[in-house]
Amino acid sequence: LKKVTIGANVITIGKNAFYGCKSLTELVIPKNVKTIGKNAFYGCSALQKLTIKTRKLTTKTVTKGAFKGIPKKCKVVIPLKLADAYKSLLKAKGLKTTKYIVTSKKI
Repeated sequence: LKKVTIGANVITIGKNAFYGCKSLTELVIPKNVKTIGKNAFYGCSALQKLTIKTRKLTTKTVTKGAFKGIPKKCKVVIPLKLADAYKSLLKAKGLKTTKYIVTSKKI
């Protein structure tokens, strides 16, 4: 897997879903996703771009370590209205990047 767009009908990304997927470079999380399981993207060490379209994630629906192991150089595209909330949420769930692309456009 190199580029993955998760299906629009998916509402849950399960525990260890992409665990250790070292060839994954681009990932799109669709607008209907409400929950992300433990270690879902742990160790996706080649990830260069992560686009989060959903506006439904909270600290209760994203579990610990969900984004741990994603490289610091990864660019993360997030909605403008949720920029501050998502930055702190993603950091708390293991994401170490500081390269955010905040957009008011439909992503």
